Amino acid sequence: MLNTDHLYTFLIVAETGSYTAAATRLGFTQPAVSQHIKALEAQLGDLRLFRRVGKRMRLTHAGEELLAHAREVVSLAERTEQHMLSLRGQLTGRVGIGCAPTSGERVIPVLLAALHTRHPGVQFAVDVGLPEQLFDWLERGQVQAALVDDHPRRRAYEVLELGREPVACVAPRAHPLVGTTPDWEALARQTLILPQRGTALRRTIEDHFRRQGSAPTQLHIVLETDSVAVALEAAGDGLGIAFVPRSRLPKTREIGEIRPPVELEQSWFLVRQRGGSPNRAVDELWHLIASDDGRKLLTRLGLRHGHG
Repeated sequence: MLNTDHLYTFLIVAETGSYTAAATRLGFTQPAVSQHIKALEAQLGDLRLFRRVGKRMRLTHAGEELLAHAREVVSLAERTEQHMLSLRGQLTGRVGIGCAPTSGERVIPVLLAALHTRHPGVQFAVDVGLPEQLFDWLERGQVQAALVDDHPRRRAYEVLELGREPVACVAPRAHPLVGTTPDWEALARQTLILPQRGTALRRTIEDHFRRQGSAPTQLHIVLETDSVAVALEAAGDGLGIAFVPRSRLPKTREIGEIRPPVELEQSWFLVRQRGGSPNRAVDELWHLIASDDGRKLLTRLGLRHGHG
């Protein structure tokens, strides 16, 4: 009979493309990961499951064939364990959460800490990526829920709105626009630090510029980053004007705020596949966020409650 631990190791190697990365994720040594894969291959008649391509481990045809079955077996084993332990009133299991950059990295840890207080037996894994990556991970089962900054508008997903947070423009305090409310034309003449392409906030900013006659290709974008810390450092050093969540503004004299021509906001949504494999820990996270306690947490994080 196949060992579920070995199958789980196989899945992590397939996701990360590396024995070393899989070892880090699992808390194993690299030789232990290699031993799991070799033992699994031996049980399957010495079929090779991976081949090395450059620095990456790629699935062989046999590995591709095993992938869906391994996910099904591991998922069933996890659900069975969760169900049996739930008979004793315990909630356990492992939850993969996908997270968009910027404030997503700030929101998720607070929510998971609150859930851990209620259910200390639950383990979490958080992967950060752009929206298209997050939805791909959801579909492949690499994560069971994802925090995104744009409503997916797809019937295949169940969506919970967390709220909206104001976005500020920042520059060195000595910048001539600090403390003013310039129009979009004046902002378009500045060097800009913007979120990466593909994010909802980037599209919102570009749409405002476009309506005022400034095409995105005409903007002087000196830096693209989804790291709020990098954007703030770059803005403070005079590289350009950055757009960041107001809740992340540092209490420092080096940074000054420019009032945008219109109020900019960034929305956050928790998404999971509708009708996917049941996961009680994700259900509990869902219920926590929708509860009064969850809403209070989100308010303290600077999010305004949505309407749906």
